[in-house]
Amino acid sequence: MNCPSSQCGSSNVQLLSLYVGGLPAGAPNRERFARPAAAVGGLLPALGLIVLGVLLMVGGKALAGVGLLGAGAVWALVAHRLSEQAARARAEWENTRICLACTERWAP
Repeated sequence: MNCPSSQCGSSNVQLLSLYVGGLPAGAPNRERFARPAAAVGGLLPALGLIVLGVLLMVGGKALAGVGLLGAGAVWALVAHRLSEQAARARAEWENTRICLACTERWAP
């Protein structure tokens, strides 16, 4: 496989994950080409809001319960979408190649 850059065309190509893994700890390219972070925050707080909303509804506080139930559902939806986006970015990073001559990156 050769570099797709029209100005380079080098055959010195490597998986980005292997390139980053082989860099020393203080190398500037280690941060520049680092693996995307996982999504922060999870579904547990959203689940807590949903459970609290259900408990309030059962306890007679219907309006507050519905509000918390809705907030929990929205939180869960947003957290799920952020998690999916992070997983896609990490999967793309795992498949990305880098040209060691010109640092062009691409996913075949």
